[in-house]
Amino acid sequence: MDIGGKTYQAFIFDFDGVLADSVEVKTQAFSSLFEAHGPKIREQVVAHHRSHGGMTRKEKFIHYHDRFLETPLDEKGLERLCDRFSSLVVEKVIAAGEIKGAGAFLDRCRQENIPCFVDSATPDNELERILKQRHLDTYFKAALGSGRSKTDNLRWILDTHGLDSRDCLFFGDASSDRDAAKDCGVDFMGILPGPDAPLLGIYPEIAWARDFTRLEKGEINGRT
Repeated sequence: MDIGGKTYQAFIFDFDGVLADSVEVKTQAFSSLFEAHGPKIREQVVAHHRSHGGMTRKEKFIHYHDRFLETPLDEKGLERLCDRFSSLVVEKVIAAGEIKGAGAFLDRCRQENIPCFVDSATPDNELERILKQRHLDTYFKAALGSGRSKTDNLRWILDTHGLDSRDCLFFGDASSDRDAAKDCGVDFMGILPGPDAPLLGIYPEIAWARDFTRLEKGEINGRT
């Protein structure tokens, strides 16, 4: 399939903010979990979360306790936070709308026999449940979550499925997505809400589209 003047043989997708319009669901969950610590801490948590979309929730919870609360977080405390977070977000992510044109794009990939994969920071079991409940699981050859880093997930996808990195394109919305793609020699395309997206503040040179409908129309911003 041709994207921005280049033909690709496989696509890799982040999930939140790329296939599902679910970023705010998780923002609200982080805000809720730290509400009891006061508005300043909550604002710091939300600001960090918005700027680090590809970071796992475990890494974020540890960071927030170390940097913002300056209190240790033991393994049990971390597990409790993760369980509470999951209970707040899973059903809402399942119910979230799609990023415009995502379903039609996946349908086209299926029709053209182009293999697709998910590389997400969501826990593996949660990701599997969400994809199945949204009836998306059959579109993907593999869907990998936070059991490994995004870079390790991407390397596994390339190696296991015998893909040439030069023929693959990673759709993402966070620096961890772009960094994984670069580490593995895979082209990257941002799926971003607009020019104020945090990723563009870090990598202003990347090519990006607002959604898959505009992508299909060739409405790609930045370098192509």
